[in-house]
Amino acid sequence: MRRWLALTTAALSLGAAPAPLEPAYDVVIRGGRVLDGAGNPWVLADVAVKDGRIVRIGRVAGRGRDEIDAKGRYVSPGFIDMMDQSGEPLLAHGGADNKLLMGVTTLIAGEGGTPVAAANISAYFARLERQGIAVNFGTYYGAGQARVAAMGDGAGRPSPAQLERMQRDVDTAMRAGAFGVATALIYPPDSFQTTEDLIALAKVSARCGGFYASHMRDESSKLLAGIDEAIRIGRESGAKVEIFHLKAAYRPLAGKLMPQA
Repeated sequence: MRRWLALTTAALSLGAAPAPLEPAYDVVIRGGRVLDGAGNPWVLADVAVKDGRIVRIGRVAGRGRDEIDAKGRYVSPGFIDMMDQSGEPLLAHGGADNKLLMGVTTLIAGEGGTPVAAANISAYFARLERQGIAVNFGTYYGAGQARVAAMGDGAGRPSPAQLERMQRDVDTAMRAGAFGVATALIYPPDSFQTTEDLIALAKVSARCGGFYASHMRDESSKLLAGIDEAIRIGRESGAKVEIFHLKAAYRPLAGKLMPQA
């Protein structure tokens, strides 16, 4: 009898033990060299993530559902690909493993235009959101895209009516969420665009707080002229300017960009 009572008491005691606490976070990255993305020196810290957001950086006492030992490694904010070409591939492969495995978490596409017309950009964004993608994504709308829709891909300046159509398309794209208007002036049909026509399109982007982004006409012998054109377009349109892969392509111009700046 005493034996039975003792076993019962032991069982009750075991049953009364507190249940283990639920993890406080989804992921905790422990002991990494954390970079803040602003150029400051790294700090030794933990990083806690919950519901898809970083909620704590420092010494994290709570447990994570997943724990990552980052000792001796760097923990960095995700990199931004400012000249991405994934606008169409994301429709079929939203996981974007090729980017994430390199630490890229934000993509800005559209140097050569979007995979859909201006009128369909809202539906395009909605489809990406519905299907789900593993990265942050934004896009420019292509000035060449607007040109082809208005006048085909031949040389020559647009008529006033055609230029107005191009401006309407840029406005439609901006209202749908495009970051701005982009050019690839080294390639036709964008190479047929005049500075004046680009200023007219960039003004539409500027009204919406957008950018004028450019792959310049020349990155070698006429590099400085290409930079001057981009600056002029920004100045006369009011649009913020981005120059894709700003560089001197060949040795004769190496070292000349900083003195000109």
